[in-house]
Amino acid sequence: TVGGNRIDYPGDTSAPTADITTFKLLINSTLSTPGAKMACADVKNFYLNTPMDKPEYMRFPIALIPDEIIAEYNLLTLLHNGYIYVQIDKGMYGLPQAGILANQLLARRIGKHGYFQCRHTPGLWLHTSRPIMFTLVVDDFAIQYTGQEHANHLINLLRRDYEAVSMDWEATLYCGINLAWDYHTRICDLSMPGYVPATLDKFGHPMPARPQHSPHRHNPIQYGVKVQLTDTPDNTDLLPPEGIKRIQQITGTLLYYARAVDPAMIVHLGTMAAQQSNGTEATTDTIVQLLDYCATHPESTIRYRASDMILRIHSHASYFLSEAKARSRSGGHFYLGDKPSNKPDNGNGTITYIDENGSPTVLNIAMII
Repeated sequence: TVGGNRIDYPGDTSAPTADITTFKLLINSTLSTPGAKMACADVKNFYLNTPMDKPEYMRFPIALIPDEIIAEYNLLTLLHNGYIYVQIDKGMYGLPQAGILANQLLARRIGKHGYFQCRHTPGLWLHTSRPIMFTLVVDDFAIQYTGQEHANHLINLLRRDYEAVSMDWEATLYCGINLAWDYHTRICDLSMPGYVPATLDKFGHPMPARPQHSPHRHNPIQYGVKVQLTDTPDNTDLLPPEGIKRIQQITGTLLYYARAVDPAMIVHLGTMAAQQSNGTEATTDTIVQLLDYCATHPESTIRYRASDMILRIHSHASYFLSEAKARSRSGGHFYLGDKPSNKPDNGNGTITYIDENGSPTVLNIAMII
């Protein structure tokens, strides 16, 4: 492995990688496209043996090399001041440019057959004519296809140019996320079993004495009071460096899980990210509540359904005491849903909701609010 921190590569080293949101949109598209399915592919040694535009150099002590390797390649003749010097002509792990070079090589290899990367959506690849697309994260492919022959076309190209391509035709696992597909009812459940228990074990957090159903505390509205007072300033002691590091580790560990399957934690994790560099004893208490919530709900699952692929957005702003120092929070969520009803309001304080089976249900608007 190359010590990439010691290499000054003048070119671009950032390889386009699909965001988890892009992957989830691909799931929604697969469910919503008649006849579409998903498969996952993993290319072994994707970053290795990639031709480089200019060589790099490294050295390592002869003492690190086994005697049989020294004898096999007659390395003693190359020894200089106790080191072996190496010229690197092809991709290796640790090279800062390894990712972008591998990505560019893939583009050249399959680009001749109609595949191309989206200009404004990193990590999403399409085809000029075939009903196939895929997201790419490092060396993991999530492939949506309509028709087995189109999937075979891509897989055959990969197997021609790369040493080993393993296939998961059921698309059960991608980037650590378990996928449970039901193409008949057109749903997909995403989960990460074992992730939270492993996290709790890593940070030594016990089961709470009583269930915790909220990932973060809230400031209750004082009804009937003209002036809503802020919390008293946090005057608790600052955490030592190891305490701040622990908060940063917990926040970083749970962020991917939250984005993947449990969005209820995202608000609190965002708050923690803003406070973690100046963490106090009070910050530790909020982390305890978050971990208690994780222990109470250790196996979250999020479900995606087929839809008309209409972008819908719900946005709102909280009142001014929802964050520290009397600050408010604005936010919302977006999703791909169905076309709106022509007459959402029945004119009598109710709306008619049509479920995925086409069955109407009358709902009271006040109850929904």
